[in-house]
Amino acid sequence: MSLYEMIITDSDSVNLHYFPRVRSACGRHLTMENGDKNLKFSSCDYLGMAEHQLMKDAAIKAIQRYGTNISGPMIFSGYTEYHEELEKRYAEMYQVNSSLMYTTSYQANIGSLPVIAEDVDLIVMDKLCHVSLYNAVKLSGRPFHVYQHNNISKLTDIVEKQSGKKILMVSDGVFSADGDFCDIAALCELKERHPGIIVYIDDAHGVGALGENGCGLVEACGCLGKVDVIIGTMSKSFGSTGGFCIIKEDAMTQKVRYKSATYNASRAVSPGVAAVSCMALEINKREGKNRRAALAELIDYAHRRLEPTPVNKLHSVSAVIPIVFEKAAQAAAVNNYLLQKNIMVSLFVAPYVEKNKLRLRITLTSNHTKEDVDILVEALEKAIFGIG
Repeated sequence: MSLYEMIITDSDSVNLHYFPRVRSACGRHLTMENGDKNLKFSSCDYLGMAEHQLMKDAAIKAIQRYGTNISGPMIFSGYTEYHEELEKRYAEMYQVNSSLMYTTSYQANIGSLPVIAEDVDLIVMDKLCHVSLYNAVKLSGRPFHVYQHNNISKLTDIVEKQSGKKILMVSDGVFSADGDFCDIAALCELKERHPGIIVYIDDAHGVGALGENGCGLVEACGCLGKVDVIIGTMSKSFGSTGGFCIIKEDAMTQKVRYKSATYNASRAVSPGVAAVSCMALEINKREGKNRRAALAELIDYAHRRLEPTPVNKLHSVSAVIPIVFEKAAQAAAVNNYLLQKNIMVSLFVAPYVEKNKLRLRITLTSNHTKEDVDILVEALEKAIFGIG
Protein backbone atom coordinates (compact mmCIF):
# COMPACT_ATOMS: atom_id res chain seq x y z
CA MET A 1 0.00 0.00 0.00
CA SER A 2 1.40 3.39 -0.96
CA LEU A 3 1.74 6.33 1.41
CA TYR A 4 -1.10 8.09 -0.40
CA GLU A 5 -3.33 5.01 -0.08
CA MET A 6 -2.52 4.68 3.61
CA ILE A 7 -3.45 8.28 4.26
CA ILE A 8 -6.72 7.96 2.31
CA THR A 9 -7.88 4.52 3.44
CA ASP A 10 -6.25 3.95 6.80
CA SER A 11 -6.00 7.39 8.36
CA ASP A 12 -8.29 6.48 11.27
CA SER A 13 -6.39 3.35 12.32
CA VAL A 14 -2.78 4.36 11.56
CA ASN A 15 -1.36 7.71 12.59
CA LEU A 16 1.75 8.37 10.52
CA HIS A 17 2.70 11.51 12.46
CA TYR A 18 4.08 13.41 9.49
CA PHE A 19 4.77 17.16 9.50
CA PRO A 20 5.29 17.47 13.27
CA ARG A 21 4.92 21.06 14.50
CA VAL A 22 8.43 21.94 15.70
CA ARG A 23 9.03 24.95 17.92
CA SER A 24 12.77 24.87 18.69
CA ALA A 25 16.14 24.80 16.94
CA CYS A 26 17.83 21.61 15.75
CA GLY A 27 19.53 19.81 18.63
CA ARG A 28 19.40 16.59 20.65
CA HIS A 29 15.90 17.57 21.71
CA LEU A 30 13.04 19.24 19.86
CA THR A 31 10.29 21.21 21.55
CA MET A 32 6.92 20.64 19.91
CA GLU A 33 3.89 22.91 19.58
CA ASN A 34 2.18 21.15 22.50
CA GLY A 35 5.22 21.72 24.73
CA ASP A 36 6.59 18.15 24.56
CA LYS A 37 10.38 17.90 24.54
CA ASN A 38 11.36 14.99 22.32
CA LEU A 39 14.69 13.18 22.15
CA LYS A 40 15.44 13.43 18.43
CA PHE A 41 16.85 10.63 16.27
CA SER A 42 15.36 12.04 13.07
CA SER A 43 17.99 14.65 12.19
CA CYS A 44 20.86 14.42 9.69
CA ASP A 45 22.85 17.06 11.59
CA TYR A 46 25.58 14.42 11.92
CA LEU A 47 28.32 16.74 13.24
CA GLY A 48 25.93 18.67 15.48
CA MET A 49 26.77 22.01 13.85
CA ALA A 50 23.32 23.44 13.12
CA GLU A 51 23.29 25.63 16.23
CA HIS A 52 26.93 26.74 16.10
CA GLN A 53 27.15 30.37 17.19
CA LEU A 54 29.81 31.29 14.61
CA MET A 55 27.46 30.15 11.85
CA LYS A 56 24.61 32.23 13.26
CA ASP A 57 26.90 35.25 13.43
CA ALA A 58 28.04 34.72 9.83
CA ALA A 59 24.44 34.66 8.61
CA ILE A 60 23.55 37.87 10.44
CA LYS A 61 26.59 39.70 9.06
CA ALA A 62 25.84 38.66 5.47
CA ILE A 63 22.14 39.53 5.74
CA GLN A 64 22.97 42.96 7.15
CA ARG A 65 25.13 43.63 4.10
CA TYR A 66 23.14 41.99 1.28
CA GLY A 67 19.64 41.50 2.65
CA THR A 68 17.78 38.21 2.50
CA ASN A 69 17.86 37.60 -1.26
CA ILE A 70 20.16 38.79 -4.05
CA SER A 71 17.14 38.44 -6.41
CA GLY A 72 19.00 37.23 -9.46
CA PRO A 73 20.65 34.03 -10.69
CA MET A 74 24.40 33.86 -10.17
CA ILE A 75 25.15 34.01 -13.88
CA PHE A 76 23.58 37.50 -14.14
CA SER A 77 23.60 39.33 -10.82
CA GLY A 78 23.57 36.97 -7.85
CA TYR A 79 27.22 35.99 -7.44
CA THR A 80 28.26 37.68 -4.17
CA GLU A 81 31.61 37.36 -2.43
CA TYR A 82 30.07 34.60 -0.28
CA HIS A 83 28.96 32.54 -3.28
CA GLU A 84 32.37 32.94 -4.91
CA GLU A 85 34.20 32.10 -1.69
CA LEU A 86 32.05 29.02 -1.13
CA GLU A 87 32.83 27.58 -4.56
CA LYS A 88 36.54 28.24 -3.93
CA ARG A 89 36.33 26.43 -0.59
CA TYR A 90 34.64 23.38 -2.14
CA ALA A 91 37.37 23.22 -4.80
CA GLU A 92 40.11 23.55 -2.20
CA MET A 93 38.56 20.87 -0.01
CA TYR A 94 38.38 18.34 -2.87
CA GLN A 95 41.64 19.42 -4.55
CA VAL A 96 40.10 20.42 -7.88
CA ASN A 97 40.34 23.71 -9.77
CA SER A 98 36.70 24.76 -9.51
CA SER A 99 33.34 23.60 -8.22
CA LEU A 100 29.61 24.26 -8.54
CA MET A 101 27.19 25.24 -5.77
CA TYR A 102 23.45 24.52 -5.90
CA THR A 103 20.46 25.32 -3.73
CA THR A 104 20.21 21.63 -2.72
CA SER A 105 21.97 18.37 -3.57
CA TYR A 106 18.71 17.29 -5.25
CA GLN A 107 19.13 20.29 -7.59
CA ALA A 108 22.77 19.36 -8.05
CA ASN A 109 21.82 15.89 -9.26
CA ILE A 110 19.02 16.86 -11.61
CA GLY A 111 21.05 19.78 -12.91
CA SER A 112 24.45 18.20 -13.42
CA LEU A 113 23.82 14.53 -14.29
CA PRO A 114 21.83 15.16 -17.51
CA VAL A 115 24.62 17.41 -18.81
CA ILE A 116 27.34 14.92 -17.89
CA ALA A 117 25.31 12.11 -19.48
CA GLU A 118 24.93 13.84 -22.84
CA ASP A 119 27.80 11.95 -24.43
CA VAL A 120 27.43 8.56 -22.74
CA ASP A 121 25.92 5.45 -24.30
CA LEU A 122 24.49 3.97 -21.11
CA ILE A 123 23.83 4.79 -17.45
CA VAL A 124 24.05 2.05 -14.83
CA MET A 125 22.81 2.71 -11.31
CA ASP A 126 22.33 0.96 -7.98
CA LYS A 127 18.73 -0.03 -7.30
CA LEU A 128 18.69 1.88 -4.00
CA CYS A 129 19.95 5.18 -5.39
CA HIS A 130 18.23 8.28 -4.04
CA VAL A 131 15.10 9.45 -5.83
CA SER A 132 16.95 12.56 -7.05
CA LEU A 133 19.30 10.30 -9.01
CA TYR A 134 16.40 8.38 -10.55
CA ASN A 135 14.81 11.67 -11.58
CA ALA A 136 18.10 12.95 -12.94
CA VAL A 137 18.58 9.81 -15.02
CA LYS A 138 15.06 10.09 -16.41
CA LEU A 139 15.66 13.74 -17.30
CA SER A 140 18.82 12.78 -19.18
CA GLY A 141 16.85 10.62 -21.62
CA ARG A 142 19.76 8.20 -21.87
CA PRO A 143 19.36 4.38 -21.81
CA PHE A 144 19.93 2.96 -18.34
CA HIS A 145 20.22 -0.30 -16.41
CA VAL A 146 19.50 -0.74 -12.69
CA TYR A 147 21.57 -3.36 -10.88
CA GLN A 148 20.75 -5.17 -7.63
CA HIS A 149 21.85 -3.20 -4.57
CA ASN A 150 25.62 -3.35 -4.03
CA ASN A 151 25.91 -6.32 -6.40
CA ILE A 152 29.32 -5.64 -7.91
CA SER A 153 29.24 -8.95 -9.78
CA LYS A 154 26.05 -7.96 -11.61
CA LEU A 155 27.43 -4.49 -12.27
CA THR A 156 30.58 -6.01 -13.75
CA ASP A 157 28.51 -8.26 -16.03
CA ILE A 158 26.58 -5.24 -17.35
CA VAL A 159 29.77 -3.29 -17.97
CA GLU A 160 31.58 -6.14 -19.70
CA LYS A 161 28.62 -6.78 -22.01
CA GLN A 162 28.81 -3.12 -23.03
CA SER A 163 32.54 -3.21 -23.73
CA GLY A 164 33.75 -0.23 -25.72
CA LYS A 165 30.79 1.97 -24.79
CA LYS A 166 30.92 5.08 -22.66
CA ILE A 167 29.13 4.35 -19.38
CA LEU A 168 28.03 6.63 -16.54
CA MET A 169 28.14 4.57 -13.33
CA VAL A 170 25.90 6.11 -10.65
CA SER A 171 25.51 5.31 -6.95
CA ASP A 172 24.87 6.77 -3.54
CA GLY A 173 27.89 6.71 -1.25
CA VAL A 174 26.14 6.12 2.08
CA PHE A 175 22.67 4.80 1.25
CA SER A 176 20.15 7.09 2.89
CA ALA A 177 17.54 4.50 3.92
CA ASP A 178 19.71 1.41 4.51
CA GLY A 179 22.79 3.01 6.07
CA ASP A 180 25.30 0.81 4.26
CA PHE A 181 28.14 1.84 1.96
CA CYS A 182 28.72 1.67 -1.76
CA ASP A 183 31.93 -0.20 -2.61
CA ILE A 184 33.43 2.85 -4.28
CA ALA A 185 36.86 1.22 -4.58
CA ALA A 186 35.33 -1.60 -6.66
CA LEU A 187 33.67 0.95 -8.96
CA CYS A 188 36.99 2.71 -9.42
CA GLU A 189 38.69 -0.62 -10.20
CA LEU A 190 36.07 -1.24 -12.90
CA LYS A 191 36.83 2.21 -14.27
CA GLU A 192 40.54 1.35 -14.48
CA ARG A 193 39.74 -1.76 -16.54
CA HIS A 194 37.20 0.04 -18.73
CA PRO A 195 38.43 3.58 -19.54
CA GLY A 196 35.04 4.63 -20.94
CA ILE A 197 33.47 4.66 -17.46
CA ILE A 198 32.57 7.82 -15.57
CA VAL A 199 32.04 7.24 -11.81
CA TYR A 200 29.35 9.48 -10.27
CA ILE A 201 28.78 9.32 -6.49
CA ASP A 202 26.08 11.12 -4.51
CA ASP A 203 27.83 11.32 -1.15
CA ALA A 204 25.26 13.49 0.65
CA HIS A 205 25.18 11.31 3.78
CA GLY A 206 28.95 10.79 3.81
CA VAL A 207 30.21 14.35 3.34
CA GLY A 208 31.31 15.81 6.66
CA ALA A 209 30.64 12.62 8.61
CA LEU A 210 33.38 10.52 7.00
CA GLY A 211 36.95 10.96 5.82
CA GLU A 212 40.03 12.46 7.42
CA ASN A 213 39.05 15.94 6.26
CA GLY A 214 35.29 15.41 6.01
CA CYS A 215 35.28 14.79 2.25
CA GLY A 216 33.00 11.82 2.80
CA LEU A 217 33.02 8.15 1.91
CA VAL A 218 34.99 8.85 -1.26
CA GLU A 219 37.85 10.13 0.89
CA ALA A 220 37.41 7.46 3.58
CA CYS A 221 37.91 4.66 1.04
CA GLY A 222 40.93 6.34 -0.58
CA CYS A 223 39.22 7.27 -3.85
CA LEU A 224 39.60 11.04 -3.97
CA GLY A 225 41.05 11.83 -7.37
CA LYS A 226 39.61 8.63 -8.82
CA VAL A 227 35.87 9.38 -8.69
CA ASP A 228 34.88 11.65 -11.58
CA VAL A 229 31.85 13.35 -10.02
CA ILE A 230 30.96 13.85 -6.35
CA ILE A 231 27.68 15.38 -5.22
CA GLY A 232 27.60 16.72 -1.68
CA THR A 233 25.35 18.71 0.61
CA MET A 234 25.65 21.33 3.32
CA SER A 235 22.26 20.49 4.83
CA LYS A 236 23.33 17.42 6.77
CA SER A 237 26.70 17.22 8.53
CA PHE A 238 27.55 20.87 7.95
CA GLY A 239 24.39 22.34 9.45
CA SER A 240 23.61 24.74 6.61
CA THR A 241 21.64 24.46 3.34
CA GLY A 242 22.73 23.86 -0.24
CA GLY A 243 24.34 21.28 -2.49
CA PHE A 244 27.53 21.17 -4.51
CA CYS A 245 29.09 19.32 -7.41
CA ILE A 246 32.77 18.38 -7.69
CA ILE A 247 33.93 17.30 -11.15
CA LYS A 248 37.42 15.94 -11.72
CA GLU A 249 37.68 17.18 -15.31
CA ASP A 250 37.85 20.98 -15.66
CA ALA A 251 36.29 21.07 -19.13
CA MET A 252 33.23 19.16 -17.85
CA THR A 253 32.93 21.51 -14.88
CA GLN A 254 32.70 24.48 -17.23
CA LYS A 255 30.23 22.68 -19.49
CA VAL A 256 27.95 21.99 -16.53
CA ARG A 257 28.42 25.54 -15.24
CA TYR A 258 26.89 27.01 -18.41
CA LYS A 259 24.42 24.25 -19.36
CA SER A 260 22.96 23.17 -16.02
CA ALA A 261 19.45 24.63 -15.72
CA THR A 262 19.30 24.36 -11.93
CA TYR A 263 22.59 26.25 -11.70
CA ASN A 264 21.68 29.11 -14.05
CA ALA A 265 17.88 29.22 -14.29
CA SER A 266 17.34 29.19 -10.53
CA ARG A 267 18.37 31.54 -7.73
CA ALA A 268 21.30 30.43 -5.64
CA VAL A 269 21.06 30.14 -1.86
CA SER A 270 20.72 33.49 -0.12
CA PRO A 271 23.90 35.40 0.84
CA GLY A 272 23.18 34.56 4.47
CA VAL A 273 23.13 30.84 3.73
CA ALA A 274 26.26 31.05 1.55
CA ALA A 275 28.05 32.82 4.41
CA VAL A 276 26.91 30.13 6.86
CA SER A 277 28.25 27.41 4.54
CA CYS A 278 31.61 29.17 4.26
CA MET A 279 31.81 29.31 8.03
CA ALA A 280 30.78 25.65 8.33
CA LEU A 281 33.73 24.61 6.16
CA GLU A 282 36.03 26.78 8.29
CA ILE A 283 34.69 25.17 11.47
CA ASN A 284 35.21 21.78 9.85
CA LYS A 285 38.92 22.57 9.53
CA ARG A 286 39.15 23.40 13.25
CA GLU A 287 36.68 21.01 14.85
CA GLY A 288 35.72 18.45 12.25
CA LYS A 289 38.12 15.69 13.28
CA ASN A 290 37.00 15.76 16.90
CA ARG A 291 33.33 15.84 15.93
CA ARG A 292 33.79 12.93 13.51
CA ALA A 293 35.64 10.97 16.20
CA ALA A 294 32.78 11.52 18.66
CA LEU A 295 30.26 10.47 16.02
CA ALA A 296 32.26 7.35 15.12
CA GLU A 297 32.40 6.31 18.78
CA LEU A 298 28.65 6.77 19.15
CA ILE A 299 27.94 4.85 15.92
CA ASP A 300 30.03 1.95 17.17
CA TYR A 301 28.22 1.98 20.52
CA ALA A 302 24.75 2.11 18.96
CA HIS A 303 25.43 -0.80 16.62
CA ARG A 304 26.89 -2.87 19.48
CA ARG A 305 23.80 -2.14 21.58
CA LEU A 306 21.48 -3.18 18.76
CA GLU A 307 23.45 -6.23 17.62
CA PRO A 308 22.22 -8.68 20.32
CA THR A 309 18.60 -7.54 19.94
CA PRO A 310 16.23 -9.21 17.45
CA VAL A 311 15.72 -6.01 15.42
CA ASN A 312 16.43 -6.11 11.69
CA LYS A 313 18.83 -3.25 10.89
CA LEU A 314 19.87 -4.70 7.52
CA HIS A 315 23.58 -4.15 6.79
CA SER A 316 23.91 -0.68 8.25
CA VAL A 317 27.38 0.38 9.39
CA SER A 318 26.80 4.12 9.63
CA ALA A 319 24.95 6.86 11.49
CA VAL A 320 21.88 5.86 9.46
CA ILE A 321 20.27 2.83 11.12
CA PRO A 322 17.04 1.31 9.73
CA ILE A 323 14.72 -0.78 11.88
CA VAL A 324 12.81 -2.83 9.31
CA PHE A 325 9.24 -4.19 9.44
CA GLU A 326 7.19 -6.20 6.96
CA LYS A 327 3.99 -4.21 7.48
CA ALA A 328 3.38 -0.47 7.57
CA ALA A 329 0.99 -0.82 10.50
CA GLN A 330 3.76 -2.45 12.58
CA ALA A 331 6.22 0.32 11.80
CA ALA A 332 3.61 2.99 12.51
CA ALA A 333 2.63 1.37 15.83
CA VAL A 334 6.25 1.30 17.04
CA ASN A 335 6.71 4.88 15.88
CA ASN A 336 3.60 5.88 17.86
CA TYR A 337 4.96 4.13 20.97
CA LEU A 338 8.29 5.95 20.68
CA LEU A 339 6.49 9.28 20.35
CA GLN A 340 4.53 8.50 23.51
CA LYS A 341 7.94 8.12 25.16
CA ASN A 342 9.03 11.44 23.61
CA ILE A 343 11.45 9.85 21.15
CA MET A 344 11.45 10.95 17.50
CA VAL A 345 12.65 8.79 14.60
CA SER A 346 11.72 8.87 10.88
CA LEU A 347 8.94 6.60 9.54
CA PHE A 348 9.50 5.35 5.97
CA VAL A 349 6.64 3.62 4.14
CA ALA A 350 6.01 2.82 0.47
CA PRO A 351 6.73 4.23 -2.06
CA TYR A 352 9.86 5.61 -0.36
CA VAL A 353 11.03 2.10 0.51
CA GLU A 354 9.99 -1.38 -0.67
CA LYS A 355 6.56 -2.54 0.52
CA ASN A 356 7.95 -5.42 2.60
CA LYS A 357 10.79 -3.34 4.05
CA LEU A 358 8.99 -0.52 5.84
CA ARG A 359 11.16 1.03 8.47
CA LEU A 360 11.96 3.47 11.19
CA ARG A 361 15.16 5.30 10.34
CA ILE A 362 17.39 6.26 13.24
CA THR A 363 20.02 8.93 12.62
CA LEU A 364 22.81 9.63 15.09
CA THR A 365 24.66 12.89 15.62
CA SER A 366 27.80 13.80 17.56
CA ASN A 367 25.52 15.66 20.01
CA HIS A 368 23.89 12.42 21.17
CA THR A 369 25.14 10.57 24.24
CA LYS A 370 25.42 6.89 24.99
CA GLU A 371 22.61 7.37 27.51
CA ASP A 372 20.43 8.67 24.67
CA VAL A 373 21.16 5.49 22.71
CA ASP A 374 20.31 3.34 25.74
CA ILE A 375 16.95 5.08 26.11
CA LEU A 376 16.18 4.50 22.42
CA VAL A 377 17.22 0.83 22.36
CA GLU A 378 15.28 -0.01 25.52
CA ALA A 379 12.16 1.68 24.13
CA LEU A 380 12.52 -0.19 20.83
CA GLU A 381 12.84 -3.53 22.60
CA LYS A 382 9.77 -2.89 24.69
CA ALA A 383 7.72 -1.59 21.73
CA ILE A 384 8.62 -4.45 19.39
CA PHE A 385 9.20 -7.43 21.67
CA GLY A 386 7.72 -6.50 25.04
CA ILE A 387 11.17 -6.73 26.64
CA GLY A 388 11.67 -4.88 29.91
